[in-house]
Amino acid sequence: MTDSNVEVGMVLQPIGRVGTPLADEAYRRLSEAMLAGDLPPGSRLVMDAIAERLEISRTPVRDALRRLEREGLVEPTGRKGYTVRAIAADDLAHLYESRIAVEAYSARRVAELGEPAIRVVETAIDVAVKSGAGTAAEAYHQNRMIHRSVVEAVANPILVELFESVWDRAKALQIFEQFHKFAEEGGGDQLAEHYGLVAAMRVGPDRAFAVMEEHISEGFGAHRNG
Repeated sequence: MTDSNVEVGMVLQPIGRVGTPLADEAYRRLSEAMLAGDLPPGSRLVMDAIAERLEISRTPVRDALRRLEREGLVEPTGRKGYTVRAIAADDLAHLYESRIAVEAYSARRVAELGEPAIRVVETAIDVAVKSGAGTAAEAYHQNRMIHRSVVEAVANPILVELFESVWDRAKALQIFEQFHKFAEEGGGDQLAEHYGLVAAMRVGPDRAFAVMEEHISEGFGAHRNG
């Protein structure tokens, strides 16, 4: 990983008045800057500089950076500083294996539960496609919403917790170029491809599992070869 000369002050704007806790807003600003490609791997994040730019105290910035560290987005480098992480091959493999374990199983269960559960997923896809995905951030969030709907449709809160845990780690993938390509190459069309999963669920549990597994594996291949 090489150091980046990105100036945090060039990509972050003062927070001002918001209706959310300052730590949450600082976290959102930083993670969205990574997703947009404004803070690529190697970018240095200095607590004092971020606090000054956001015009808030150091405490919420510290909390935001620690949260990003827990999610694997940044790593500490020296006093009061962090660096945006590059993602190792093993990180990718473990993450996608975990996604298959949770999401392919959930797709199977949705098929077993039948039409009411399947319609939950179909509705989520309808909303995502209608909303569109004009930016990398929108593409990421719409895609996450669709996949979360599959797990939610099972009505098992522990599975939802597992999904959130995996995808919080998946936030580290936001800095990959594939999300920018997703937006540039017709994110709405790729969101619509999830209708194939709905069709598979209506065929049966085994088909639903296989299609979700293949879909996630294709994402792994895209990231690994990107």
